[in-house]
Amino acid sequence: MIAPSDEYVRFDEYEDVLASVELVALLAPMVQQQPQCWKWIIVGAHSALQGAMVCAFVDSSGTLILEKKSRAKTLKWYNTDATTRGEHPKERLADFGDLLKVGLRGSHNREPLLLTRQQCRDIRRLHEFRNDFIHFTPKGWPIEKAGLPRIVGAALDAAEGLMRRDYVTRLLDVDQQQRLQQRLTDALAAVRAHLPSNCA
Repeated sequence: MIAPSDEYVRFDEYEDVLASVELVALLAPMVQQQPQCWKWIIVGAHSALQGAMVCAFVDSSGTLILEKKSRAKTLKWYNTDATTRGEHPKERLADFGDLLKVGLRGSHNREPLLLTRQQCRDIRRLHEFRNDFIHFTPKGWPIEKAGLPRIVGAALDAAEGLMRRDYVTRLLDVDQQQRLQQRLTDALAAVRAHLPSNCA
């Protein structure tokens, strides 16, 4: 992680996850009075899990998390002589569903993401909600609030489990690891305090 600066806002894959979890924690206390905050809680939880999957599933070449064509181009570039290969190809991240499949089966010495059937359904539903919000068309759209805490909770629980894996934080120094884990713990505690599983 890079030290903060007054001139720039800096992100890396770890800060991306934390920013997403912290957004959810910030909004969680507001949903009872302002139910429209669910939109950003859904978007934030989705972003947190997607970012955590990137952190946990990236391999040494950085290609496992890429979309299939992007992975092929990047691997071809790596395997071409450095004097003739030209510029590094633009990388395109695999979509959420493909990242989830990678996680569920495990690979490259990474243990699989263990989810119950209900958690898988909830995470896929979260992805559908997020896509509808990001690509919003003119429509009226009621969402039943009763299941939302469980759906968001499934994503955050999965993200937390991934971010606590040793190999996810192996490139961070001890201080960075402690900050990452403390911020994750604080943000998730705030979310769980305000989004109990029986919240309606």
